[in-house]
Amino acid sequence: MMTLMKKFTGAEWLAAVCLMMLATFSHAAEWREEKREQGIAVFTREVANSAFREFRGEAKVDAEINQIMAVLDDTEAFTEWMYNCRQAVLLHKSSLLDRYQYLLNDFPWPAADREMLIRNQISQDPATRVTRISLESVAEDELPASSRDAVPKAKSVKRVTALRGYFELTPQEDGTTNVVFQLHLDPAGGLPSGLVNSLIVDNPFETLKQLRVVVQQPQYQNFNPF
Repeated sequence: MMTLMKKFTGAEWLAAVCLMMLATFSHAAEWREEKREQGIAVFTREVANSAFREFRGEAKVDAEINQIMAVLDDTEAFTEWMYNCRQAVLLHKSSLLDRYQYLLNDFPWPAADREMLIRNQISQDPATRVTRISLESVAEDELPASSRDAVPKAKSVKRVTALRGYFELTPQEDGTTNVVFQLHLDPAGGLPSGLVNSLIVDNPFETLKQLRVVVQQPQYQNFNPF
């Protein structure tokens, strides 16, 4: 074994280590299908350096992309379709493409509810019209100064400080839209990872299922942001 090892150069060893690391990361990042019902597919995967799994939900929504954008533009109505969202507040809107939001989510008893400060940024490919709405947690001192007083002062809640994800909307020729909802967060507060991981499948499934319903409401039919 030692004779064989001496045949490797330093560069070859470095390459071998990199390949092993890539193989490990690839394995850790594989998606596992958790649920497929009513035309909604949900997957989860492990995330490096986190005990909490990432989720991904995929569904076809019978609505044009602008209708879905109208729903996503209506922050206060998130409580009607986002899973376990108890309160949603638009804190600051720099433009249609950039805003800050406050969300308060119910967590199962006896865990405290979780609040989040999220920056929501929108981008669109002008050729394909594929639109991505990125979601990322921010600290309170990262909010525009004029909006900090608008943050609700909720009692007995924990603040999520590590959250990243997105909605991705891909328009189809038949007027429908393929929607992806992907998210990873650390719920903070020392919750058991096994408990949290056992519950995350419901989030994208119920969110996408209810989005299909809410997007049909009259107020979302004539939105044309792009």
